[in-house]
Amino acid sequence: MNLKNKKILILLLTIIVSTIDLAYAICIFTGIVNLETSENALITNNSQALFLATCVIINLISIPFIRKNMLEHKKTIITLNLIQLFLGNLFNIISGIINITLISTKTKDIEESKKEKNELPILEEVKQHNKLLYFIIFVFILIICYTPAINLLPIPNTKIATIITVSLLYIIQIVSLVIPMIAELKRDFIAFKNNFKTYISNMLPRFGIILIVYAISNFLIVYFVANISTNQEIIYQWPIYISAFIAIIIAPLTEELMFRGFMKKFIKNDILFILLSSLIFGGLHVTLADSFSQLLFIIPYSILGFAFSLNYVKTRNIVSNIFLHCAWNSIAIIAMIITKLI
Repeated sequence: MNLKNKKILILLLTIIVSTIDLAYAICIFTGIVNLETSENALITNNSQALFLATCVIINLISIPFIRKNMLEHKKTIITLNLIQLFLGNLFNIISGIINITLISTKTKDIEESKKEKNELPILEEVKQHNKLLYFIIFVFILIICYTPAINLLPIPNTKIATIITVSLLYIIQIVSLVIPMIAELKRDFIAFKNNFKTYISNMLPRFGIILIVYAISNFLIVYFVANISTNQEIIYQWPIYISAFIAIIIAPLTEELMFRGFMKKFIKNDILFILLSSLIFGGLHVTLADSFSQLLFIIPYSILGFAFSLNYVKTRNIVSNIFLHCAWNSIAIIAMIITKLI
């Protein structure tokens, strides 16, 4: 497809979706549509209307970039489409995928200059412990913190007791995971800090494509089969500041060290590592599922695990994974805060 036709199609889709979002937001504000009466209602009417209004603004911002020099602003347009894809509804998902695909594919009448590929730095070797040690620690944490063995602990009867119990479990994980990988963490942090732009440009395109698949699968399960996952329901019940601290700081550190850093030490084959890491990561996020429909959330969680595992195989830098996980959870927490406050 030539550049002119691409521009017309992308502009047309952007305008149509913006119009639909605006009309839907107005219907929600005026009470014509009431999402809170639906069994599958996930957020308040005001929150949904705000998300749709944000999508309209994002799409309006993207229009000048599309009209002026679309190829020159390719990254900006893709980023804006990704944002409205995750914030919006089914129409935003469809248009976002089409727009990203169109702008990412080769344009017939334009000879795009080939940019030099940014090579990731070669990481210096650090002393590794015996892989048996990583395996033993992995199994220990898996049993103590992620399986029904946790039920052997005294049942907290107050919020404070619950917070203390959860804090102790996370302290066990942090100490057990960080100490064996302290040298690797230092090395990877320095490499990531000194080559930040290179890592980002290498990671985001691949991560973004996988997250589109994640968003579609999660959307289909939420709207056609189940409500939000049990894992998310528990997070919604915690105070916002605790949920934010755990999701943005603690979870990315512990989960990436365990399911990527540690697992890769005793599973050397990349394909086997990606498959097992993804499935275990996805499965442990639905251990509290109370119905078959809730178990379906293993699909999007495993897709997310696949994205993180593939990134680790490509970069070999655990700090890059922690950064991605932190960024992803930050988006989810911001959405949760907006939902709670409106």
